[in-house]
Amino acid sequence: MWAIFFRRSRFVEGIALEDRKTVTADWYTTICLPKVFSAIEKQREKSGVRGILLHHDNASSHTVLRTREFLENYRIGTLPHPPSPDLAPCDFWLFPKLKDQLRGRRFISNEELTGALFLAIEEIPKKNGKCPLIPGFNA
Repeated sequence: MWAIFFRRSRFVEGIALEDRKTVTADWYTTICLPKVFSAIEKQREKSGVRGILLHHDNASSHTVLRTREFLENYRIGTLPHPPSPDLAPCDFWLFPKLKDQLRGRRFISNEELTGALFLAIEEIPKKNGKCPLIPGFNA
């Protein structure tokens, strides 16, 4: 399983979860989010994570007190998740594009899958960045 993070204008980071592990608040706050914040700080050298709003789903690892306190420490705001998962931009815009590029392929290792995933993300043309279903949304 992967946690994929992107900004309006670009891909930020993809973090693999170890085989058959569960996403927990501990993993999310000690491994996942620090990697994401580090990648954002590299991309935004002057402002870092200042002004970032995080949109994640309502999974317990995202909503528990530990995660909320972690985000408060970094002064990271969150956007509410739509009531229906079908309305989330990743579900109807990004993931279908990735599935189209990876469908039917077999990968020998996680490293091979990782390389193919990142290449597929980079190959999504910028001009296709506008999501047709949400006015004003740019990937």
